[in-house]
Amino acid sequence: MKKIILFIFIIIFINYNTEVLQANTEKAVKVSVEMVKKEFISETYIVTSRIAPFKSDAISVKSPGPIEDVFVEVGDFVKKGDILLKIENDELEADKNNKEGELSESLARLELEEKKLERLEALKSSPSFKKAEYEDQINIVKAAEGNLIKITSQYNKAKIIYDDAILKAPYSGVISKRFVTKGNYVNTGTSVFELVNNERFEIEANIPTDKIPLLDKEKEAEIIFPDGRILKSSFRSIVPKENPNTRTVIVRFKPLFNQKNSNLFIDQNMNLKVNLKSKKQIKTIIKDALLIKNGNVVVYVVEDNIAKLRPIKTGNPYQDSIEIIEGLDEGEKIVTRGNERLIPNQKVEIEEIN
Repeated sequence: MKKIILFIFIIIFINYNTEVLQANTEKAVKVSVEMVKKEFISETYIVTSRIAPFKSDAISVKSPGPIEDVFVEVGDFVKKGDILLKIENDELEADKNNKEGELSESLARLELEEKKLERLEALKSSPSFKKAEYEDQINIVKAAEGNLIKITSQYNKAKIIYDDAILKAPYSGVISKRFVTKGNYVNTGTSVFELVNNERFEIEANIPTDKIPLLDKEKEAEIIFPDGRILKSSFRSIVPKENPNTRTVIVRFKPLFNQKNSNLFIDQNMNLKVNLKSKKQIKTIIKDALLIKNGNVVVYVVEDNIAKLRPIKTGNPYQDSIEIIEGLDEGEKIVTRGNERLIPNQKVEIEEIN
């Protein structure tokens, strides 16, 4: 058994030394190299984005009843305060009037009881003053005050419901959806329209999570159109929640152009060019230098015109380069062209150094 193991070891040793000998005796292979750099990374990055409305809501009714009339259609532009629909309000008006009558009676009753109390108070110094009757009147006045408060609340509620029978636009925008027609019965809270403000919006971009720390918030982002038109926007905020399916985070940008005249549509998709910048100097090499050997990321480092294979650990990728975490030092020469045909410890001839 020992003889077999020794034999195998000798074979491996011979083969290895044969490779090294071949690498050192063969004609030098011409390669291109670049040096490991340490620098601030500044580049642009294209992401997908959409026009996100600043205001977009389902408009709901606040009063129940059958719809008497609808005054708008899908696509209509409405101004804040414009009437959208009206609910039949005969019963609502009757209820309001009844509560208004009860309120008047309650107020008159309170005034009457307060006058009785004033008369009794005026008799405090008189022999005819009756303390028990005075205390009873105080309780009557308090009860009348409580009843007035209750009736006032009921009246205010009835009046609000009556007033809300006429639904008005809460802000200016375009009716994008309509869910009801004349004659439909609706309950409080039923959605009847979708209103979109198309004159005030933001740009919502989906940026990869690993790019968020590099986002240059000071530089303007650019919306790029196929016809070459460019519209600029500025950073506003990052929504601190990752989409686990796309590994992206939503970032909002404020338009730096006339939104009303931009001819953009809500939810329209487009490319957005953002700017990235590293917070500190980092070591980088060009991506062309990378090779995969046995599942590991490796590069060829040139030392004394010999290409030596070295495993490395990489970090964030950029447009043409990649961050180096471990395995390389600044200034080392890395093979960037011709590395695919190299074998370890092979002689090389450097064509150029950038």
